[in-house]
Amino acid sequence: MDYRQQTIADSLYRNNIDIGALKQSDRKCVVCAENTLLIIGEGYDNKTKYVCSNKICNCQYSLA
Repeated sequence: MDYRQQTIADSLYRNNIDIGALKQSDRKCVVCAENTLLIIGEGYDNKTKYVCSNKICNCQYSLA
């Protein structure tokens, strides 16, 4: 595991996000344009929180 993958794994662990327990979204990631978005849950102001499961991208954001 390289440094970037270790940093991503540490970040997910600190935020209590279990990638294996999340459901797949039908949207594409706005950063890497892959169909790798997973739904974390409902956030503030009815915005859905997502995390990208791409090993290189791994961004997190909310969309209305």
